[in-house]
This record gives sequence, C-alpha cells and structure tokens, in this order.
Amino acid sequence: MHLPPTPSIAGLDVERLDELRDLDPGDTSYLDRAVANFVRNSLEAPAVFREIIAAGDANRLRASAHRLLGSALNLGTVVAVEPLRALESHGDSGTTDGAELLVPAADGALRRGRAQLALYQETYRAMTADPAHSA
Repeated sequence: MHLPPTPSIAGLDVERLDELRDLDPGDTSYLDRAVANFVRNSLEAPAVFREIIAAGDANRLRASAHRLLGSALNLGTVVAVEPLRALESHGDSGTTDGAELLVPAADGALRRGRAQLALYQETYRAMTADPAHSA
C-alpha cells in the first residue's frame, strides 16, 4: 500500500517521516517502534538532565542530549533540535553550571514533538484505514 505525502505539520519534517513510514509499504512497525522509543526517552529526559546537571557531569550531559538529539533528527522532530543542541553544547563546554536554565525549553520542545509525532501517526493510520488510499 502506497500512501500519499503527508500534509505539512509545523515543527516536523514530514518528508523524513514519510521516508521512514514507507520503508516497508503497508508496514509502519519500524516507525512506530522509533516513535515509541523517542516518546519514552523524551518523557524521562528532563528528570535525567536535571540529575546529570546536579551531579555536575558535563560529559554525560553532552552524551545524553546527543543521543536524544539524534533520535529527534532521525524522526524529523525539528522543534526539539535547538533546545537539545543547546544542552549538548553546554555539556561540551565542560561544565553543567547554568545548564538547568536550558531544561525547561528542552522539556517544552519535547512535549510539542511528542504531540506532533502523535498527530503524524494519526494521519497515516487514518490513511491506511481508508481504502481510497490503497494502491
């Protein structure tokens, strides 16, 4: 089943998501797993960032932000990129001093990203449920 391109969703690179969606036409299990992993990791991230910052571990802050940034980029979750890059960059500076001020922006962006990904998933689930989109 070939699905049409997804209409634009602010804060998401839907072309990237459509590529992942269409890796195996008619089977979105890879994308669904990737989204579920991002959701789980992004829900935990603010608390993890705060714990790392409190421990003063700049290397771990950089690595943790980098991993989540990679996932956001892979899923086209553009809205989360800059706040995560800011945390990663702060970790690169060798200190966590002041990094706690970056966590609320990252948390808000991750919340928006999760909501946008859920909206994206609704679009392809609706399309696969509609026989008119079958090819």
